[in-house]
Amino acid sequence: MGLDDPFPIEKCSGRVRGAILAEFQGRCPTIREVASISDSQWLTVPNIGPTTLEELRSMTQQPLNGEETASASQMPDNELLSRLNRLQRELNTLIGEIRARLNASSSRRHPHR
Repeated sequence: MGLDDPFPIEKCSGRVRGAILAEFQGRCPTIREVASISDSQWLTVPNIGPTTLEELRSMTQQPLNGEETASASQMPDNELLSRLNRLQRELNTLIGEIRARLNASSSRRHPHR
């Protein structure tokens, strides 16, 4: 499967599928077309929020048939920033989950604090 093949819309959740079809006037776009839309543009599309955007991006950024993803030196700045923002959101989510678990564990061990 290459970038010019149809986007695997059948693998998307109903919400993402509907948003993609609405954005492309009812037709199934190519993987390249979906990937070429910036995160900020996707976030203006009805039913696309951070979670659905992550789902969509995960489907456009997987190496296809063993192809390597573009190296950072070959990516445009806006794509690098987009990836950085996604990774920072993921990191912050993980940090929050770890802190919540640590706090819950600590309060169970020291109930009188």
